Amino acid sequence: MTWLPTYFIRVQGMEAGPAGMKSSVVMLMAIVGAPLGGYMVDRWRKKKINARLIFPAITTIISAVIMFLAFTVFAGQIQYLLLLSVGVSVTAFISSASAVTQDVVHAGLRAVSYAIAVVVQNLLGSTMGPIVMGSISDATNIQTAFNLLPITLVISSMLFFIGSFYYEKDLSKVKVVKLEVE
Repeated sequence: MTWLPTYFIRVQGMEAGPAGMKSSVVMLMAIVGAPLGGYMVDRWRKKKINARLIFPAITTIISAVIMFLAFTVFAGQIQYLLLLSVGVSVTAFISSASAVTQDVVHAGLRAVSYAIAVVVQNLLGSTMGPIVMGSISDATNIQTAFNLLPITLVISSMLFFIGSFYYEKDLSKVKVVKLEVE
């Protein structure tokens, strides 16, 4: 998302202001994606215990397909509509993936677990993502950088899917702690 305004400027020849505004609307869609994903996975989890990892696998592969179509197949209005939809789908995993970090640890370690998860997410995603995209863009061009982006989503989807096979076993190892008000 950091490089999306640059993409609009370099590839579509837009001015910085409109490119930033167009990108902001895509990023604004994340406000819909994260809570919608959380709602959907909580409903599904009632029927399938490992839904919290299967759901991110599904939404991440959907995001990969949408990004592939948006950056390699379509242009113009269709591309922008696809980017708006990826704004929702690419963040739909957040709620369930975060919940998993809490599910599989002892109640006394959940704050530390979540803190570590946030640090890792920011180090690998929020910090490294723009650096890697910028490096690819510098070495080739911004179009190539965006064309390669779906590959990382496919890898992420596979990792979520593989993790779903271990979720129930890991969950069963967590000691149940009753929380009582004193």
